[in-house]
Amino acid sequence: MHMATGRAAKKAEMEAEKVAEKKKMEARMEDEIRIKMIPIRLEIESWMARDHLPDNKKEQIINCIQHRLEQNKDFDIEKPIIHLSKDLITEIKRHICLPLLKKMVPNLAIQGDQNLLERICESLKPKYYNEDIYILQVGEPLMMLFITQGSVCCFKPSNGENSMGTDSDIQYIEKYEIWGEELLEWGFNRSSAHKKLVPISTKIVKTTSKVEAFALTANDLKKLLSMHT
Repeated sequence: MHMATGRAAKKAEMEAEKVAEKKKMEARMEDEIRIKMIPIRLEIESWMARDHLPDNKKEQIINCIQHRLEQNKDFDIEKPIIHLSKDLITEIKRHICLPLLKKMVPNLAIQGDQNLLERICESLKPKYYNEDIYILQVGEPLMMLFITQGSVCCFKPSNGENSMGTDSDIQYIEKYEIWGEELLEWGFNRSSAHKKLVPISTKIVKTTSKVEAFALTANDLKKLLSMHT
């Protein structure tokens, strides 16, 4: 009887030690995450201010990142949006890109179609480029770029090479500007024969700094329009 009682007491003691050790590990992890979150929070606040994101989204974004760290997943502070939830990413894309879309579509068939404009925003993919990167070459399928940070230059190749011509031939696209709006004109052309010919870039598009952008491809636009009609 005494032996059974002793074994039970020993087992209870071991269980208590396991629980205590687990709590210590959880506390250490919480401290580590809290320390990691200090610079991340500052970077997120800077990013939100830079892109004029609403303050009421800050805690949602912070919580999303913190949850990711708690799951021991990687987080790239230079590309925060790719780590957020789908709903948050959608809200951010609409907030940044919807006003730009509304400015550029007054003469297109989608004028006044708020739902379709929002669906286009949802189809945009976040892109990150380093400085001096060729985003598009002449002859490659055209895509539309919404620049949210940095700038790109667009030019026709000089003497058949990738070098720039004169300054007057160079077009610079900067923050909150769009390149490749012809893609929408192509997408909303009513001719089915026209749609078989994917538009191609007639210029080289190259970054002049680190660039953050959202991109829309011809395939994504075709898929979206087929679902909308």
